[in-house]
Amino acid sequence: IVVVSPVNHFVFTPMLASAAVGTVEYRSMTEPIRVTNPNIDNFVEGRAIGVNVLEKTVQVQLTKLETATNAFTGMAANAGGRLDPDPVESMVVYGEDGSVLRDPSQGAGTVIDLSYDHLVCAVGTSSRLSLVKGAADYCFPLKTSQDSKRLRTAIGESLEYASRPDVQEYYYEDDEMQHQASEERRRRVHIAIVGGGPTGVELAGELMDFFQQVCGSPDGAYKHLRDDVSVTLIQSGTELVPAMDKELRARARQSLEEQGVRVIFNTRLQEVGQDYVVVKEKGSGAEETIPVGLTVWAAGNAPVPFVKELLSQLPPEATGSAGRVNVDDWLRCPTPTPETFGSILVLGDVACLNGRDKYKPEPEPLPQTAQVAGQQGSFAARLLNRGYEMDATPPRLPELSSGEAFSLLRTWLVARGLEEAQGFRFLSLGLLAYIGQEEALNQVMLGNVPLFNYSGKVAFALWRTVYLSKQASTRNQALIAFDWLRTEAFGRDITRL
Repeated sequence: IVVVSPVNHFVFTPMLASAAVGTVEYRSMTEPIRVTNPNIDNFVEGRAIGVNVLEKTVQVQLTKLETATNAFTGMAANAGGRLDPDPVESMVVYGEDGSVLRDPSQGAGTVIDLSYDHLVCAVGTSSRLSLVKGAADYCFPLKTSQDSKRLRTAIGESLEYASRPDVQEYYYEDDEMQHQASEERRRRVHIAIVGGGPTGVELAGELMDFFQQVCGSPDGAYKHLRDDVSVTLIQSGTELVPAMDKELRARARQSLEEQGVRVIFNTRLQEVGQDYVVVKEKGSGAEETIPVGLTVWAAGNAPVPFVKELLSQLPPEATGSAGRVNVDDWLRCPTPTPETFGSILVLGDVACLNGRDKYKPEPEPLPQTAQVAGQQGSFAARLLNRGYEMDATPPRLPELSSGEAFSLLRTWLVARGLEEAQGFRFLSLGLLAYIGQEEALNQVMLGNVPLFNYSGKVAFALWRTVYLSKQASTRNQALIAFDWLRTEAFGRDITRL
């Protein structure tokens, strides 16, 4: 097994909002790839940038390790930040011999070719910042641990920026200047969140918890800003967390508004600037310019460049909705030749597989959630571990010759009637979302059967229990539990390192 990833760790993405305000630490919810699974033969820290489907090779741009390599030349202090990935070209240029061409002046790292028998594409998605003018330049996405770390630093800097003398009334004698200073101070600690799904709602709740602690009286470090901090949540639809039941959607809105979050519905983001956002109400077309200090993107997703390159090598029927890759019930994508069919499995956010729901007349693509990705990952691993012939439909166990050794696994599969692999079926277990003030929303299901809905303190206890159980290791569980206890006893750490 060879794993290719631009970072050397797995991260529990549902807790990125918690890490962005210091409720938990980054290292508590990350697990090194080399430690997670001892069966990984090799790990390559790099970014997949191209693929040759016919030759069964994938091109990988290795991550620069400047902090170490520059140390030998006395340049460690000037090494590039690990938060900033190397520039990645969106298109792969091939030479006459099929090799990948790169211009070293563009700053790309070394490119290598890796051959494969089966390629499992689980590259996820990126934030679709190109939808809105200025979003790519001024929005903070929340997709990776690096994004969460950037946002945490920015929030801390915003609080310090609003505490400077130049935005305090006592610094000026003129009434007009005092008013301008007050308005500018409020702008610097005004955070706008774009997107009212689970990520946006959880981040809003976590921010209000954070501000209540650090800006509260009598011992908050920024208690002088308690009347200035504010959060605005911008939602293009008419309700928050639309995937949940109506009563939970209403509870999410009620809870956030009671905490002081301004929630704007039925509104599209038109433009993002360094210190403002422009929103436009649907229907009336009324525009509003909102002064802000930070803008966080928790809305649409877009395919990563590697997916575009993969689709360029596949037949047209492989292109699914929103740039995703169409797959069949065994997560196989269409390929240009019968010989290569079954060699590529696509799963997670990038896979487009229609789910079956007896309550809906038309099949819909499965949601882009960690729950779907986790079940698809386990399913793909079972297919490969059991040795199914992936080019057959349905995949089946290979025929054994009389000279081949007895296989206990094969006997067990045959006894269970699994000579042919069953297709993937997503089993929804429900949805969870934190809404602040130690309250959460729980929609518990078993497939299409709703079991119960909870909101409030009981739901918060279940939310924490589930998130703790989903960690990659016992180590992570212990660290996160300790972080929660530390936060409860001593508050969140506001140190910027």
